Amino acid sequence: MQDFFKPDIPDDAIYHVGVSGGKDSGAVLLWMVHESGIPRHQINATFCDTGHEHDWTYAQIETLSKHVHPIETLKPKLGFFELAENKQRFPSSEARFCTQNLKIFPTQDHVRYLLDAYKHVVAVSGVRSAESYDRAKLLEWDYSGNLLCIAWRPLITWKIEDVLAIHAKYGIPMNKLYEAGSERVGCFPCIMCKKKEIRSIAIKFPERIDLIRNKEREFGSSFFTPGRTPKRFHSGSCVNKKGETVTFPYIDDVVKWSMTGKRAKGSYLDDEPEPVSCSSGFCE
Repeated sequence: MQDFFKPDIPDDAIYHVGVSGGKDSGAVLLWMVHESGIPRHQINATFCDTGHEHDWTYAQIETLSKHVHPIETLKPKLGFFELAENKQRFPSSEARFCTQNLKIFPTQDHVRYLLDAYKHVVAVSGVRSAESYDRAKLLEWDYSGNLLCIAWRPLITWKIEDVLAIHAKYGIPMNKLYEAGSERVGCFPCIMCKKKEIRSIAIKFPERIDLIRNKEREFGSSFFTPGRTPKRFHSGSCVNKKGETVTFPYIDDVVKWSMTGKRAKGSYLDDEPEPVSCSSGFCE
């Protein structure tokens, strides 16, 4: 796909890199610092702390900040759980107020500051087309409506092998969560995480399940939406505004479901335990 445009970038532009602690944002930071040819003083890196990351993600940000390029931590007005308490519900795929409040808004404020101070800002992202169908439609150069500046995706054509290679080249290990079965790094867990990731967290990080269980009780709301699991895994119920009784799964229901196989695939019945294997995706 051809770029819609490739803009002329002023020599004094600031390049803002949003870093999550994940493999792709780490790769783009390494590329910007070591291989882009852009002077380091024109590279500005930030990390949005949602208050719902794993300690290993914070450690990864510290490693990158110390050994690659300084990273400034941005704090949203409310952290993940404070935001959920304020909304009286957890976010969902239909109401993803988490991304907007915890990442987009703090980054917008920071980029506005950069625009006021330096006039010309380019928002750099480590997004790769190989990650999803939607990302395959993205251009290398674009305009960010959210950030009101030019958007650049220099790794858009990279494969996972390229991401692994640049980390190895400059001696920067990736977030240990990938080795533990996470496919993406960010909120831990994300409300969009996959079944096998939930299973992995339940087995390897049971304290995280305990935290969510306590928050469910505190807020009177379930972490995952009703459509997350089959109805036979719903132990919760309530009456909606229409006077209808609806059921939903609590986190323990979701964990129980995550330990089952797939009725339509393989030899495992839906309620039988499925073997736990590496789900990082790096070996596929």
